[in-house]
Amino acid sequence: MRTHLITNFPPNYPLYKKISANFIYFFTGLSITPRHNLLSSNDLIKSRLHLRRGDIVLVGDLRQILASMIGGCFTHATMYVGRKLFIEAAGNGVKYSTLNHIFTKYDTLAILRLPKHTSHKHKIIKNTIKYAQQQVGKAYDYDFSKTKQGFFCSKLVNESYRSAGYKTRLASTSQPRSWISKIITMFTRAHTALRPTRFPYGNFDVVFLSHNLIRKGKKILLNDKKAISKNL
Repeated sequence: MRTHLITNFPPNYPLYKKISANFIYFFTGLSITPRHNLLSSNDLIKSRLHLRRGDIVLVGDLRQILASMIGGCFTHATMYVGRKLFIEAAGNGVKYSTLNHIFTKYDTLAILRLPKHTSHKHKIIKNTIKYAQQQVGKAYDYDFSKTKQGFFCSKLVNESYRSAGYKTRLASTSQPRSWISKIITMFTRAHTALRPTRFPYGNFDVVFLSHNLIRKGKKILLNDKKAISKNL
């Protein structure tokens, strides 16, 4: 069970938001049951061979309460920057993460990248990674806002590519449309935030799926929900 408190917040962040952020971090990160993660050794070997700098890596921790709240088979988005390192926005803010962390914590994994014939591909990747690296140390965006003071996971990945001039066809945050959504937005904008599961619908190619995932059109699904649930 997590007991760590978040202390990395933007300057002059209100106390009540600091309390709510820690509340969210604690309860959404709770594991339903302890067990080994579901990625196989073959997933590790094959995905390692596929990984390239700038790749978007979508992962899912299916035992977390967050998984049932988000829906789908991914709970987190991160970016591979080379040398077995990733950049991600997590509870403590934007930071580097390791290959070992990814493959021991999560249950599902997909790798996405720029389409093969993208113009100025190498320049886009270089500038995308540079932008992401410049955000390291910034706070997690628990407001799910459009500002650049903080980032949630999919916002960091999407904005990094957008900063390099690449059209991802994805919005990091959306505008609430119904009156119910507008009321909810008065308390939290979480429902307007870009979810990791939306990246396959953007301007990226899916180049790898872990053994427990299948693809139907643009949608990525768990291969066998019943078999997976028995191991959770």
